[in-house]
This record gives sequence, C-alpha cells and structure tokens, in this order.
Amino acid sequence: MKRILLLLCLAAPTLSLAADWSTRPFAELAVYPEFRAPARVVALDEATLAAEVAGRIEALPARVGQAVAPGVELARIEDTDYRIAVAQAAAQVELSANRLRLAQAQVAQFRTLARDRHVSEDQLRTKETEQAVLESELKLARLALEAAERQLDRTRIRAPFAGLVRERLASVGDLAAPGTPLLVLISSADTEVHAQVPARQVTELREAGEWRLWLDGQAHALRLDRILPVVDAAGQTQRVVFSAERELAPGLAGDLRWRTPRPHLPGEYLLEREGRLGSWVEQDGAPRFIALPQAAVGRPVVLDWPMDTRVIDAGRFRLGLPPAEAESLQ
Repeated sequence: MKRILLLLCLAAPTLSLAADWSTRPFAELAVYPEFRAPARVVALDEATLAAEVAGRIEALPARVGQAVAPGVELARIEDTDYRIAVAQAAAQVELSANRLRLAQAQVAQFRTLARDRHVSEDQLRTKETEQAVLESELKLARLALEAAERQLDRTRIRAPFAGLVRERLASVGDLAAPGTPLLVLISSADTEVHAQVPARQVTELREAGEWRLWLDGQAHALRLDRILPVVDAAGQTQRVVFSAERELAPGLAGDLRWRTPRPHLPGEYLLEREGRLGSWVEQDGAPRFIALPQAAVGRPVVLDWPMDTRVIDAGRFRLGLPPAEAESLQ
C-alpha cells in the first residue's frame, strides 16, 4: 500500500498540498506572440527622366509597364539642329588644324633662316607666338566639338538602370525644354521592404531572428538591414528596412510578421487583486500573488521568470478572494 501511494504522488507532481488548486510549469504555458506591421516593397531607385536639351519629341518607344535594360533608348528629341552644330564644330577643328600646320611649317622655316641670320630673332618669336595662338584655337575648337557631340547625345534619353516604365509624362510631338519630365522609371532589380513598426515593439523585432512578408497568402523570407532611429511623432512608429531573399515587384503591399523570442504569460492567467494586476505562482508549497505592473488586462505579458516556475492553473480564480466570493465561483 505504501508503494502504491508513493507512485501516485510521483505521477501527479502538479497537485498542491491543498486540493483546490493545481500548477503547471511556466514552460508549458508560455506563448510567443506574433506581431504584425504594414509593409510594402519599395524600388531602391526611382527616376523621373527629363529632357536635357530643347526640341520636339520625336519618339517615345517605351511603354508603361515595359521592362528595360540599362542603356535602352526611352525617348528621342529631334536632332537636326544638333547634328548641324556638330558638323560646324568639326569643320572649325579642321580649319584650325590646317592653319596650325601652316604656322608650324613657317616656324620651322624661320628657325632655319634665323640660324643663318636671314631673319631677326623678333621675327622668329612672332611666328612662334602665332603658332602658340593657333594651338590654343585648335584646343578650343576641339572642346567646342566635344560639347556639340554631348548635346547631340543628349537628344537620346536612355535607361540609367534596369527597371520598369512606371509612367509616361509626355507625348510624341510635344515641344520639350531642358528639364521637361518625360517618363518615370523604377528599378526592378533592386528593391527593399519598408515597414512601419510601433516603437515599443522594435526591440522584440530586432531579437526575433526570423521575419516574413506575407503577400496574398504567401510568406517571403526577409533579412533585417537597418532600423531608422527616428520615431514618427504622429504614429510613434519607426521605419524598418529589410531585403527580400527573392525578387519582389515594387509597389506590392502586405504584412510584416515576426514572433518574439521572449516567453509571454497568456492573458487569461492575469488576475486583479487589491487593485493590482498579476498572477498566482506556487512558492514553498503555497500560493503567492506576484504583481506585474507592466501587464495589461487580457494581453500576454513578457516575463523573465525561470521556465520551471510553477504557475497556478486550476483554482486560480478563487485565490485571494473573500470566502463568500470564492464560494460563488465554485
């Protein structure tokens, strides 16, 4: 009979000495709540491409939603005037080069004559000065040609990066001036996920270790890149930036989800006694009420209790109440 009683005691370790309450270890009760925050996929680069030179828009081959590679022509300005300017600059370079070659030949001749004293040193210096002036004129002509070629090249608006044409802001036939917006291009390869997270949850988010972006019922794994230290005054949120492990289309919106690694006591184990919110635990075989100032009614509360802490489960509602009130709960 003694052996049977001993086995019964070992098989029911959660029963207290009193028969009206029992306990469970905190490890069994602990929950790890999932948090959510609105998030969206943001293109790392978004450029409004504008005309760099004046002229009539000759072509806008790009279409809204079209994917383009870097360097692809997206718009073209009528370039006749700019081609004429390039031709004029090239002709000026040729003219300056011819004049310089003549001056160089004359200087060489005058140096020979100066050695034989057929011309004076002043005459030689005059010819050398004329050569130097023509060399400078040729440099200026070449710079003018380079500038004209750059202006001609600017009649072609090309994609600065791989992306999608988001919007067309002009039409073929429009007269454009420098700075006239033509279209909007967003990056398709480089995207980030931005989320607005309540400032009070940022610490738990950082400690989570795993983050998911839920889009249309599908979860996408994320990597935490950075947390902006500025708190939005209106919403008391902080922007958190993630990178996705797979390519996501810019503009998508969904939920950022993560689970806290900190154990929480479920809200149903929180009771109010003498105006204080807390929970009942077993200490030295007797119930003890532990106040939890950080707790809120009905919400899980994070605790740093040892995982083997015995939390009173059955019978907890009657503890600490006047006998008459406790009897009414039976």
